[in-house]
Amino acid sequence: MLMAFAYGSTYAQSNPDEVIARVIEAQGGKDKLLSIKTVRMTGNIEFSGQKIPFSIYGIDKKAQRTEFSFSGLTGYTIVTNDSGFNFNPFQGQKTPENMTAEDVKNAQNDLDQQGILLNYKEKGYAVDQLENEDVDGVDAIQLKVSVTPNKTLYYFIDPASYYIIRIKTVSVSNGQQQRGSTDYYDFKKTPDGYMFPHTFDNITFDKIEVNVPLDDKLFRPSR
Repeated sequence: MLMAFAYGSTYAQSNPDEVIARVIEAQGGKDKLLSIKTVRMTGNIEFSGQKIPFSIYGIDKKAQRTEFSFSGLTGYTIVTNDSGFNFNPFQGQKTPENMTAEDVKNAQNDLDQQGILLNYKEKGYAVDQLENEDVDGVDAIQLKVSVTPNKTLYYFIDPASYYIIRIKTVSVSNGQQQRGSTDYYDFKKTPDGYMFPHTFDNITFDKIEVNVPLDDKLFRPSR
């Protein structure tokens, strides 16, 4: 959920901190973001004409679980401060597999439910503003966020709304470079006033809840 200025007159006048301030305001403001302690998102993945139940559970800066269910089976990825697990029964796995220490380290910023741009300097990140880039016809502001020596995020921000509409990820894990990209749509507020995109690529969330109780068992591997 970021905003941007059109390249040229506005791009030349802005700097990353000004852009980030507007992004945070578009998300509801600093105090609203700081109040986020847990998040639960429930919806579906569109895959081959089917809707597959998909959920994300997050405890701010402590743990996150993503899970999907199909034909009576449930797969998941769990990341905590010091461990991570993958379980995909659809590929024949019988027990959860441990993530490597490097993968766990690279995933730590995903645990930040308040958004990594909020107080990014205190978190040890560096942000640079690059030239604007076209995102499906939008002349989007581009911010480069250096998270770790092995992970860089590129945020693309709509200049009309200051929403983050695309995030590209470049990381190195276990000696291999990995690239990813996610587009964000359908921005709207929850009943309690938190702004979220409700569609990520082919995933649509029917419900997003903030500060709801989450069972610790969700963040422990099980079959």
